[in-house]
Amino acid sequence: MTRTNRATALSALALTAGLVLSGCSASDPEPEPESGLPEDYVAAQWIEREVRVHTLARMLDEEGSAEVIENTGGTREHLLDWGVVVEEEDGYAVELDKDAWDDNIHLAKVDGALGNAMNRNDVTWCGETVTGEDFVDVYMDEHQDSFDTQDEYTASVVDYVGCGTGAP
Repeated sequence: MTRTNRATALSALALTAGLVLSGCSASDPEPEPESGLPEDYVAAQWIEREVRVHTLARMLDEEGSAEVIENTGGTREHLLDWGVVVEEEDGYAVELDKDAWDDNIHLAKVDGALGNAMNRNDVTWCGETVTGEDFVDVYMDEHQDSFDTQDEYTASVVDYVGCGTGAP
C-alpha cells in the first residue's frame, strides 16, 4: 500500500470511527448550539418593549393621540411606517399585536423609536407626572426578573400601566 493510499485509508477509518462514536452519519446536519438559556427565557429587551408599547397606548388614550404622536418628532413616521402606531378615524392607536408590525424591521430600531416616544411624553395618570422613560425604568427596576413567561409579564405590565403594583 502506498503512502497516499495508507493516508486515505486512515482518514476514512478515523471518519468512520468518529461517526460511530458520535452516533451521526455523514449526512446528519450539525446540531444547533445550545444558547445556555431556558427555553421560556424572557429577554429584558422584550420586557422593556412591552412596557413601552403599553405605556404609549395609554398615553394616546390619556393625553390625546395627536399631541402624543406630534411630540415624538421624527419617530412618528417610523412608528407609523412599521405598523407600531396606526391611524384611526379619531386619531392614533398602538398596535399591540406585534405580529401585525412590519416583518422587515429590526426590533432594535423599534426599541429606539419607542424610547424616543417615552422620553418626549409624560405619564400623567398615575400620580406624580414623570417622563414615560422614567415610568418604564421604575417597572424594569422592580419587575425585570419577577416572572417566568411573556404572558405573566404582559399581565404585570397591564396592571402597572393601569396604576397598579405590577402584580398580575
